[in-house]
Amino acid sequence: MPANNATNNDKAQDESDSTKNPAGGSIFNGGKGYAATAENAAKAISDNTPGTGIGDWDEENETVSGSTSGYVHKLESGREPWLMRQTAHGALDVMGGFLAPFFQGVQKTAGEQLKVSSDPQTTSNMASAAKGAAYKKVKEDGVKIEREDRPTIDKETQDALKRAHYRTEGAFLVCKFNAKAYDVALHPSGHKAYVVTDDGALYGVDLTTGIKRKVITSEALGGTRGVAVGADNQAYVTDFSGNRLLQVDVSNGKTQVILKDVNAQGIGLDRNGKAYITDVANAELLEVDLKKKEKKSIISGLGDQASGVALVLDENGKARKAYTGHWWAAGDLFEIDLEGSSPTKQPVTKADYSPGLAVDGTGTAYVCDHSADILYTVDLEGRKRREAVKSAAGAFSPFGIALDTDNGVAYVCTYEGQLWRFSLSVLQSPELIEIVTT
Repeated sequence: MPANNATNNDKAQDESDSTKNPAGGSIFNGGKGYAATAENAAKAISDNTPGTGIGDWDEENETVSGSTSGYVHKLESGREPWLMRQTAHGALDVMGGFLAPFFQGVQKTAGEQLKVSSDPQTTSNMASAAKGAAYKKVKEDGVKIEREDRPTIDKETQDALKRAHYRTEGAFLVCKFNAKAYDVALHPSGHKAYVVTDDGALYGVDLTTGIKRKVITSEALGGTRGVAVGADNQAYVTDFSGNRLLQVDVSNGKTQVILKDVNAQGIGLDRNGKAYITDVANAELLEVDLKKKEKKSIISGLGDQASGVALVLDENGKARKAYTGHWWAAGDLFEIDLEGSSPTKQPVTKADYSPGLAVDGTGTAYVCDHSADILYTVDLEGRKRREAVKSAAGAFSPFGIALDTDNGVAYVCTYEGQLWRFSLSVLQSPELIEIVTT
């Protein structure tokens, strides 16, 4: 049959082309050969199907001359194309007039593709040209990611995620020091903590990464005990052994002496340029004007080793209450009312060995007991304390504490040279956090 002969001939041609061009011949010759086979098959069907021959009406003999079905095909070809037909002759027109030319086009395209692929130099030149153009574009324009194209999270969302994380975190060890960590203060921005150690150093700690850097000062800080930080990047450090109150610019380490001849231990700042410090020698609370570098006694009789100052501020940033503890002695947690013309004090609960303490402004105090290795919470109204964190001896001896109420966390530094972060919600829960050594 013609269809079989066409298929065999194309197969032979495919094999011949593939031999000449083994790299591209198989794919392009295959497409070309299949198209040729389809074209020849369509032609063979058209040639061997009734109605595809030639037939005309013989007027003289009043009969069909030639193929009768061909004559019928001719008649139907002149009809309206959208009318329903009773034969398949219209389909033959489609086969002869559309399919065969279509497959001829496919053969031509495949042949052209084969020619290109058979010439490695042509393909290489095309690739080289494209590569060169792309390289030139990158070299001229550069690869730039504009600021507005970078993925960002707005500050409100960041703060919300941070608070949610902190409140479910429980306890987290932020960093360690090579010396005893005596006190901690938070920068008002909330991004950094400042820690003083017993070797006379002041460290800044990034609270997101836990990376610590020593603040290089212009002079030795001496026997550091307490630290507080203002929004102006000034840290105030008590030097117990040198009987001084120092000011340190944390941005450049520049240091100056604010007061001399003061046995300072604990310290707290208001937002109006005043510092409140405990003087161990006289067991009293002092108010210091940081600009004038002047001090005055607020109240005395705070007991042995008076230390640990926590302030409650009013809406204008003025101190209205102060709380004090004891550095290395047994005694009471004192509440001092600063609003009257004559300040008064009263004991709240026992606060043995409490160099560090903080209050949240909503009726709860947090008290460090480095001797018993316990962090207490104290209900200031009910006058009751509860163990919130404890450990075996030598694992967690809290000395200093600072609160970040915006993010719901407390930072605690220890005699072991550690800085911890605790969720306030966990500290306030009935559950006890136990710190163990590993």
